[in-house]
Amino acid sequence: MLGDEEVLEAVQGYIEERGESLAETLSGASAITWHSLLKGQIVRSIESRSEEKRLQPGPLDLSGHPVYDTIGDYQIPRPRDPAEQRTRKMVRRGSIDERSCACGNGEVRCPRFEGEGKIRCEQHQPCGSCRNSTCCLLCDGAGRSALKPAETQAAGGSLQKAGGDTGDRTRCYECGESDVACVTCRGRGRVQCTTCQGDGSRPCPDCAGDGKVTHEHCAGTGRTVEWTEGTITRTPRTDEVKLPEPGVLYWARRLADQHATWTPTTLTDDDPLRACVQKDFASALKPLLRPQHQEIARRTKLEYVRFVKVAVDEHPHRIYYVFPSRGLPKVVMRPSPKRTWQIVGIVTGLLLLLVLINRFIA
Repeated sequence: MLGDEEVLEAVQGYIEERGESLAETLSGASAITWHSLLKGQIVRSIESRSEEKRLQPGPLDLSGHPVYDTIGDYQIPRPRDPAEQRTRKMVRRGSIDERSCACGNGEVRCPRFEGEGKIRCEQHQPCGSCRNSTCCLLCDGAGRSALKPAETQAAGGSLQKAGGDTGDRTRCYECGESDVACVTCRGRGRVQCTTCQGDGSRPCPDCAGDGKVTHEHCAGTGRTVEWTEGTITRTPRTDEVKLPEPGVLYWARRLADQHATWTPTTLTDDDPLRACVQKDFASALKPLLRPQHQEIARRTKLEYVRFVKVAVDEHPHRIYYVFPSRGLPKVVMRPSPKRTWQIVGIVTGLLLLLVLINRFIA
C-alpha cells in the first residue's frame, strides 16, 4: 500500500523530471485525496427443479437414468465451476408405465372418406383447348347442326371464321362433320380426367389407397411408454461489479485501468484485503454479496486498487494522480476541472468567432 510520503516523493520526482522546480517541498503545499476502486464479477449458479409427464412412442429403455423419490430432496454435488451450464434428467421411481397402444398394430383407419382409400373426382374435365365455346363450329357439341344440308358445305368457311378458331380442325365426334371440331376433345367440349383416367376416383394420398394410416400416438409401433421426468437445471448468472458507481470521474477510472496494478481479492476470511474492501464498500457490497434465490454456488473474482489525487499549490491548474504499480508509483498529470472548463470556454469562443467570420464573408 502506498503512503502519503511515498506519494509526495513520486509527484515531486515527476515534476522535476519535466524540468520544473518547486519553491518548497510538497509536504506542506499539497492536498492529498485517496480513492478506492473495486471491479470484477460475481458468478452464481442458479438451480431450478421441475417435473413433467412424458410419453414416448414405442419401447424405451430408461434403466440408465437416475431415479428419485422426491424432486426437492434429490442431492447432487455442488458445481465445481458456477459458470458451467448443467442439466440432469431423472425418472421418478415407480412412474414408468409401458403398455400396448389401443390401436393394436400401429395402424388406424384413414380419416378421409371413412377409410375407403379413394377420393372421388369428376370423370371428365372441361377441354382446355376450346374452353367449351367452339368445340364444334356446326353443332357446338350438341350432335346436330342448325344449318340445312345444302348450306353446310357453303357455310363451312364462314363458320370457321365466325368461330374465331385459327387452329386445325378435325371430324366432330357428335355430328360427324369433317374439319369442324376441336382436335383435343373432337367436339365433346370435355376431356377425360388425367388423374383418375375417367374412373371417377383416385387413391387417397394419405393412405395410398390402403384405407389405413400410421397411428400418431404410438408412431406405428403399437406400444407407448409414460413416465414422470424430473429435471434439475443449473444456470450461471454473472453480476458485474464496478464500485463506487458515483463519485469517481469516468476518465479517472480509465486512468486506473491503464496505469494501476490491481490486487485480486476474494473477500474470504484469509484475504488480507478484506478489511480494506469492507471498510470502503461495505454498504454497496452488501446487496451484491447477499445470496440470491435458488443460488447454490458462486465464484467471486474481484480486483481492488487504492490511488491518490494530489493538488499542488504552485500548480493550481494541474491534478496529479498516483497509482500503485509493480515498480515505482505511476504518476499521471491531468488538467484541473477549472482549467478544463477554461479550455472548453476558449475553444467554444473560437468556434463561435469562426462562425461569425464565415457569415460576414458570405
